[in-house]
Amino acid sequence: MNFRDKGERIAAEFLKRKGYQILAHNFKKRDFEIDLIARRKNLIVFVEVKRRVSSDFMDPIKGIDRKKRINIIKGAKYFLLLNDLYNKTDVRFDAITISGYDEKIHHYEDAFRVADPLT
Repeated sequence: MNFRDKGERIAAEFLKRKGYQILAHNFKKRDFEIDLIARRKNLIVFVEVKRRVSSDFMDPIKGIDRKKRINIIKGAKYFLLLNDLYNKTDVRFDAITISGYDEKIHHYEDAFRVADPLT
């Protein structure tokens, strides 16, 4: 298992312990990829996972730039349409960072919104 896949597995297990059901891992098409898609009750959560051995260089959350957010939003719309959920469920965009050799997890609920300025 590679470094990135292990981070997504850690994040998925973390979400399961918090009561989420994992709907998809690495949901992707040509123009986008979403690391995890989870559900808890009537809430669908699109999750970007960032893993770093060290956060000395850059806080992993800052790796979710404008382009990445646009791609996640595009993928979320596609997923919702594909599953006949568009305008039928609450949606949230989260981020999970995993850092250090001790794999410290930080869950950023509502990390960004569609209406946020894309700077």
